[in-house]
Amino acid sequence: MTNNGIQVNKINEKTKKSFVVRLITALAIIVVGVPCLVLGDWFFFSLIAIVSVFATYEFIHVLHKKKHPKWIDVLTFVMTISFIYWLPFKGILVNLFSSSTSPGVIVDGLGISTAGFNITNGIFSMTDIGVSTLGFAVLAFGLFLGSMLTSSFDVSDVCYYFTMSLFLSLSVQSFYFLRYSPNALADAYNGNKYLSVFLFLYVVVGSFGSDIGAYIIGILFGKHKVNPRISPNKTWEGFFGGVIISFVLSFVLGMCLCGNGIPLLDGILDLNHWYLILLFSLIMPIVSVLGDFIFSTIKRYYNIKDFSKALPGHGGILDRIDSLLVTSLTVTIFILSINLALQIISNI
Repeated sequence: MTNNGIQVNKINEKTKKSFVVRLITALAIIVVGVPCLVLGDWFFFSLIAIVSVFATYEFIHVLHKKKHPKWIDVLTFVMTISFIYWLPFKGILVNLFSSSTSPGVIVDGLGISTAGFNITNGIFSMTDIGVSTLGFAVLAFGLFLGSMLTSSFDVSDVCYYFTMSLFLSLSVQSFYFLRYSPNALADAYNGNKYLSVFLFLYVVVGSFGSDIGAYIIGILFGKHKVNPRISPNKTWEGFFGGVIISFVLSFVLGMCLCGNGIPLLDGILDLNHWYLILLFSLIMPIVSVLGDFIFSTIKRYYNIKDFSKALPGHGGILDRIDSLLVTSLTVTIFILSINLALQIISNI
């Protein structure tokens, strides 16, 4: 019993061993991920491409025991990857058919545009996210056709594949958006393109800060379960501890950067809009927990412990980035909405 009357949980050997394994894996992820994040451009693009392939495979692999026709899985995999890279593909088409590199250019009446993704002099920039509506129509038709042709792939599976494909494609695009969107405002960093890394880093701190804080506080002080049916190990103590730790870390990081002339996103998340940094820092840990619960619900429904065993101590790729997917997409939607509102106001 401590002096203030707060009892610390006893840590058993299994928990200690699990923590060590998780820590070693996390350090390995940092060693690989941080250089790619800082260097950006093709390095970050390639890293997220690898993550995308594994994450797509993992959500499809959930249904492997149902023994449905493989063409359904192949269709879902191919279409999901194509959705993620739809904007870069459109940008490549523009560069092939036009000498113009301006966003939104119309080429020969085909309606092909860069749609907010550009590569200029090897530097990636992104100002929007989006998916192919025609592609989603093809996926929906294919999945429903599969459910009609085989009894081992029912409507609930159709909804799962379709929803995960849409969610994962937009969320992975939000990774790219958060890393590349500051490049469109390079003047804010006095020509130093590496300073554009901090918007994505800010979101990573907000998401993983909540995960790590909740994990540690939950181990040490957790007693009251949040929702044992979905996630038996999560406690209210861990939840509030994670929210507080995430909020403090992300808000301090954002304000320190902006205070030293490095805006997270010039015109939206900068010193003049400190209240938005405050708001985002509060929202991120909450939606991070929501993301964790969403994926836990999927695992409970399909009766699996982890999406895979790719990362020792963490499970699969999706088990590690579940909260970051939801957090990144939420922040991206907020940024795009605020930017649209500012444009409307400026035109009034």
